[in-house]
Amino acid sequence: MEGFSLRPAAVDDLETVLAIEKVAQPVGSWTRESFVAEFDKPYSRFLVLTDDETDSKLVGYLVYWVLFEEASLQTIAVDLPSRGLGFAQAMLRHLVADAVRQGAKRVNLEVRKSNAPALHLYQKAGFTVSQVRKNFYSDGEDAYQMTLYLEGQPVVF
Repeated sequence: MEGFSLRPAAVDDLETVLAIEKVAQPVGSWTRESFVAEFDKPYSRFLVLTDDETDSKLVGYLVYWVLFEEASLQTIAVDLPSRGLGFAQAMLRHLVADAVRQGAKRVNLEVRKSNAPALHLYQKAGFTVSQVRKNFYSDGEDAYQMTLYLEGQPVVF
């Protein structure tokens, strides 16, 4: 992730975040209101990935919650031109490190069964399918609930 850093999202970032979200999640995208609501949740981390030189090239974002012993990935995306460069993996690594620092024992997420790139990323990071959530998405697609146990497990990515 050389030349790029995560920082807390600001209201000024929302237009770019929404543009990335629309491409990343064409069905069931988060709305402006969904992202804005994250600013007021004390357990929410809403981060954007920007270039270090100007802090103006936003290439990805990450929203996750840390509550007690559990972290929960809410959404993660990288813009199309920047995919395949390790940015999603780096953001996921940040989430896991923060979860460990906060005392979480596991990280959970839901992912579309059809989202092969995301499934590969999560499996590479050590997540395993803990259950299938039928008709989870608004279009009726099922989701895998995946879990990464942090206690006594080496983080492999």
